[in-house]
Amino acid sequence: MQSSMHHPAVRVKDHDRVLLIRLGAVGDVLRTLPALHLIRTTYPGLHLAWVVEEPSRDLLVGHPEIDEVIVFPRRELREAALRPHRLAGRLAALAEGLRERRFGVAIDFQGSFKSGLLARLSGAPRRVGFAPGHCREFSFLLTNEWVRPPQRRLNRVERNLIMAERLGATGDEIEVILPERSGEGREAESLLGSINPAGVPVVLLSPGTSPRQRWKRWPGEHYARLASLLRSSVGALPLVAWGPGEEGLARSIASGSQGQAVVAPPSSLRLLAAILRRCALFVGADTGPMHLAWGVGCPVVALFGPTDPRLNAPLGPGDLVLRAGRSTANISPERVLTAARTILGHRSAPTRTLRLSRAALFPRASGAGP
Repeated sequence: MQSSMHHPAVRVKDHDRVLLIRLGAVGDVLRTLPALHLIRTTYPGLHLAWVVEEPSRDLLVGHPEIDEVIVFPRRELREAALRPHRLAGRLAALAEGLRERRFGVAIDFQGSFKSGLLARLSGAPRRVGFAPGHCREFSFLLTNEWVRPPQRRLNRVERNLIMAERLGATGDEIEVILPERSGEGREAESLLGSINPAGVPVVLLSPGTSPRQRWKRWPGEHYARLASLLRSSVGALPLVAWGPGEEGLARSIASGSQGQAVVAPPSSLRLLAAILRRCALFVGADTGPMHLAWGVGCPVVALFGPTDPRLNAPLGPGDLVLRAGRSTANISPERVLTAARTILGHRSAPTRTLRLSRAALFPRASGAGP
């Protein structure tokens, strides 16, 4: 069985119906967009649908390379799980909704039991997923074509591009397509104009993480110290962004900086993207906002602790990664300031287009392994 799962790329039909499955976190969805772009540019006639969870939905709705966004009903299924007969009904309805779309191919970029189950429920004859050792929760049992990347410790963007190659998608380009709507740009410019009338460089600080990944956080007092240093020695305006449940943290950083930092107003993901396009720099941990900054071309100083930058660091020459293996707390504000100065000193344009070369970044990693 296994030998049949490692054939070279099998092209799809030019007008086939393809389901992309990447449900989860904002950063994971963003790092799948280059694979979407590779597929779309190779096969402009495909019908491409993407099933995603609600928190990342706004990044995909109206996307020019996606024909249909299907929202995975996570909350409803979780509530139904308390009553098994209701759960069975919900799953049957989900399967029916997927199968009536008649997908020919389902691509499981996530590699979990949940995403593999969706591939199976879709009824697609071809269900492409990662091979054993490259996925979780035995999801390979729910797919019938396996992709084995050449390395286990491979940046997630390239790993997803290798998955796209299974369908015959080709190209050297790594590009995140995330168009800005006109209203978002106007709102971002109005907001930044009101807090930054002098027009100095704005450095966005993102101190939060998901509740399950609090260990990734750089200490609030470090952000406060960095904000003071950015104002006094660089002349930049620190803007503290925050998500649900993080406003208190943002305000404590502004207070600890003796008012040198400004707390951003509440914002959606799309508005945050528009703000980041107009910022000189992003500073934060390995989180969704960090990947969003990378995706829209805002230079990044990424703060890593135990997580492996090879898997999750922003790609390209315009960003800097700082790491302290045991804890991000061991990265000093002065060290981050030095990195910020390096990037700000070389910045010559208000934004940069994120278009990178795979061959330059992964000279030995491109292509699915045997």
